[in-house]
Amino acid sequence: MNNFDFNLLIILNALLEEYSVNLAAKKLNVTAPAISKSLNKIRILFNDQILVRSGTKLIPTPKAISLKENIKELVNRIESIFNNNIVFEPKITTISFTIASNNAILFILNTILFQKMKDKAPKAFIHLVNDSDYDDNFLRNHTIDLYIGEMRALNPEITIRTIYVSKCCIISRNHHPILSQTKNMDNLLKYQFIKTKHEYLTNSDEHSKYFWSERNLIGITPEYITTVNAIIHSDALAIIPEFILTMIQKLNIPITHFNTDLNLGKKSIIQAWHSKHNRSSAHKWLREFTKKIFLTSIV
Repeated sequence: MNNFDFNLLIILNALLEEYSVNLAAKKLNVTAPAISKSLNKIRILFNDQILVRSGTKLIPTPKAISLKENIKELVNRIESIFNNNIVFEPKITTISFTIASNNAILFILNTILFQKMKDKAPKAFIHLVNDSDYDDNFLRNHTIDLYIGEMRALNPEITIRTIYVSKCCIISRNHHPILSQTKNMDNLLKYQFIKTKHEYLTNSDEHSKYFWSERNLIGITPEYITTVNAIIHSDALAIIPEFILTMIQKLNIPITHFNTDLNLGKKSIIQAWHSKHNRSSAHKWLREFTKKIFLTSIV
């Protein structure tokens, strides 16, 4: 153990997350033969096959399953120690960050994100990804540095903070008949509604649940932008958080929004990250930087 290679822990962790030599190699930015060579060393070290082939897949052995959480925790602790002691100087540090969010928030951030990053941290590289491409373990199992978006199921070791609370409003196409009518429940329920997937309204009025009833709900879309596009070409209405209006206005989309006396609920925008990044100066800077960008960009 005197000559133990701690890189093997990182490789083992990647293998136990991906169950694939090729995917582990891609994740760690090394070659598949290098991962295979390390896997052989790991097998000797633990006196166990760790991963065994079953058809086209690699299946973890009982030993590997018993090691998985301990290896993950150990790697996270090692990363945390390094993160806490790395000095981050925005003007001169070469670093890359991966940020996950939905299309609407990515659009809002894009308004000034890259120009501001060029000014504040010229050697930083930003990779934006859509959070819908990942499961609920994405902050634990993938190299995502920061999530910015609406509340979703997250692992217990994930740190969360709310950066903005958005009221909700109703949108319609321009020149919609509802625009000349009183915006009460009776008139609103003359029209059908389109719902955005995972649309959970918090603190909403009990009456607003009628909008989602089988009688009034015409369909569900995967993203706010698809909801907006559907509204343009129909007489349907939709409830959206007001921060989406930033995207609508910048794209000159022919949509009108309005409020009512009904409580349409609110949406919280959060930042979420793995707790191993809690004390990292680079990640603290990223969180404050992107929070400021978001709050500056919304209408």
